[in-house]
Amino acid sequence: MTRFKEETMKRSILLVFALALTCLSLVAPPSANAQSDVSQDKTKVKVKNSRATERDKSKPVRKAIEDWYVRNMDAFKAKDVTAIMALRTDDFHTITPDGKVNTRADMQARTASFLDTIDHFISQDNQIGTIELEGDLASADVTQKTVRMQRFPDGTLHKVEAGAVQRETWRKTAEGWKLYRVDNIRDSGVLVDDKRVSSKQ
Repeated sequence: MTRFKEETMKRSILLVFALALTCLSLVAPPSANAQSDVSQDKTKVKVKNSRATERDKSKPVRKAIEDWYVRNMDAFKAKDVTAIMALRTDDFHTITPDGKVNTRADMQARTASFLDTIDHFISQDNQIGTIELEGDLASADVTQKTVRMQRFPDGTLHKVEAGAVQRETWRKTAEGWKLYRVDNIRDSGVLVDDKRVSSKQ
């Protein structure tokens, strides 16, 4: 492979990696009278820095968020940007590892750009960790992995596997739980055609 082709491939991989992180792809103060979805005896209260959070020890919140993920994955599979954004709050945003804040409009544009490169998804997997509740917010670390056939800028089609662990925060709205914020993103690397690629290339 010539040096020019190597550099082109590196740039393509970096673009794929950046899109993967943004698309693997949320705070109004809670009401004093807000009620949790789970009863007190099924939550564990944790106080840190004078801030109280509850750990969900029951089923309703987890089941609702699992159902949310089914709809989210279906929307990505259908490459339906409108459906994807309907599952996010009006003030949805992400915070990247370098501290940059991406607004809802930013993420809508990035999601559309990302999906334009996708031929089809082979699989999508999301493992939801311990859910913590605070007022109308629920947050958890989510381990994500997607496998898809993706077209690179040079027009070639490749199998891409990307993974990340990130903290996701949902808000309970009149329309159900919606994604409000994504932060603390830790990538798990990228495989292109079954070969590991460093995100730092």
